[in-house]
Amino acid sequence: MIKLAERYANATRYGSERAASTGALTALAVGWLIALASLVAAASVFIQLGWGATLRVVILGASVLFALAMTRRVAASRRLQSITPGSALEQRYFGNLNAITDSEQRPLRPIGSTAREVAARTGVLLTDLATDPSVRIFRGVRPADPSLPLVPHAISAGRRLVLVESVAWPPGRYEAGPDGRILCDGIYIGQSVQALRTAARQWAGLLPRNHRVMAAVVVHRTAKGEITLPAGGPKDLTWVLADNAIAELWPCIAGGGRSVSRNAVVTLMASTAVDPR
Repeated sequence: MIKLAERYANATRYGSERAASTGALTALAVGWLIALASLVAAASVFIQLGWGATLRVVILGASVLFALAMTRRVAASRRLQSITPGSALEQRYFGNLNAITDSEQRPLRPIGSTAREVAARTGVLLTDLATDPSVRIFRGVRPADPSLPLVPHAISAGRRLVLVESVAWPPGRYEAGPDGRILCDGIYIGQSVQALRTAARQWAGLLPRNHRVMAAVVVHRTAKGEITLPAGGPKDLTWVLADNAIAELWPCIAGGGRSVSRNAVVTLMASTAVDPR
């Protein structure tokens, strides 16, 4: 499934791994040398032609490059359209939480509840976000790295993508160290947010460069009492209490545009359990 996601993402990201081979680099160097020699030769010709004729030649060359760039974009768009049927873009929810399991190896996990139960509670909250026409919610999303756990939810809103992890923790003052390790009242609790941030960075590499990807951790309370969440962390990560999750997640998806991102939907569909509704 991840290979499919990478293939779909490459439909809008120009270049391939072959471009990094020795032969390709050699050809690139030769091409630039030829281009430089041609530029020197063209400069001498332009001097003889005069500024008026030179300007016309420059405009002609620029128009050809513009036409080629637009042709590539149209071709990429047509490939995306052939991959994703229009009906799929109308779906609001994809996948399921059946593959979300409990394990001590899970970097972020709830206390006193199962990971699937807590993720389901977050899913109920996220239905308020789905009222936005550009929002699509994916459940059980596979990161590009198979060693990383599934992300319970991913919110696609235009050119914004938020990976959402859910936990249930008791009251306390929580902090996240530079290495992602989680501390409660100064004591390491055996959990880390680093894997979630890594998954977000990997997804940023799969999507076009005009897309923004970040991670969010929704914290549910296991008992009454004050919970202080980590603050002052990296910009690609946000912590929110379930009590106020929607109000704090809205700014994360704002500014991504009002239309559905076909790029994001195609890639996420290929990495999500097949169960759209």
